[in-house]
Amino acid sequence: MSAAAAVILVAALATASAIARRSNEEAAPPRSLRIAVVGDDYTAGRQNRVVWPTLLAQRTGWSVSNFALPGAGYLADGAGGYAFTYQVDRARGADPDFILVVGGLKDTGFPEVAPINAGAIAAIHKIVLGGERPLLIGPTWYETPVPEAVSRVSDAVQSAAKSTGVPYLDALDPPWLSPRLMQADLAYPTDEGQSLLADRVAAWVRTEVVR
Repeated sequence: MSAAAAVILVAALATASAIARRSNEEAAPPRSLRIAVVGDDYTAGRQNRVVWPTLLAQRTGWSVSNFALPGAGYLADGAGGYAFTYQVDRARGADPDFILVVGGLKDTGFPEVAPINAGAIAAIHKIVLGGERPLLIGPTWYETPVPEAVSRVSDAVQSAAKSTGVPYLDALDPPWLSPRLMQADLAYPTDEGQSLLADRVAAWVRTEVVR
């Protein structure tokens, strides 16, 4: 076993153990949730009047803090210090109940999936050991067929979530967006697209934590 594989295995085992301990707690999820969002360009927004985490807070009454940064991913680091693991560090300062990690499109530039999987496990591991609960949503797209590189990232993140027992939502089957909900360059959602993302995220989070 390589050193990298050993690190991933140890992290996964530690995370799974921590999640198992938390699942045995009898306290029900709070009605007024505190959620910190970690994400990429779709969540940070560009030329948007509002982004989906803000709409999520308005429509649910939850406290939602948005730490997303452009150019970020599980590996992609934007301008430096932007990667999801760094965002998790900042998100923990908001004292959330849940840290919601969303996206990963910027990781499509990396040819190997193992580092993406390892990055997702590292983010999960950091959240759980910090005392918060992780929720993961994979990248979404705006047309079918979905590019293979995007599906690859989604599969890598889903594998990380499954191996650590963390709730995961596949946002590619089918893709949540459409060309009509994207800005002219197809790089960012429109405000209408942001609204749809807010509704999709709210519906899923309710099924996972508000029972």
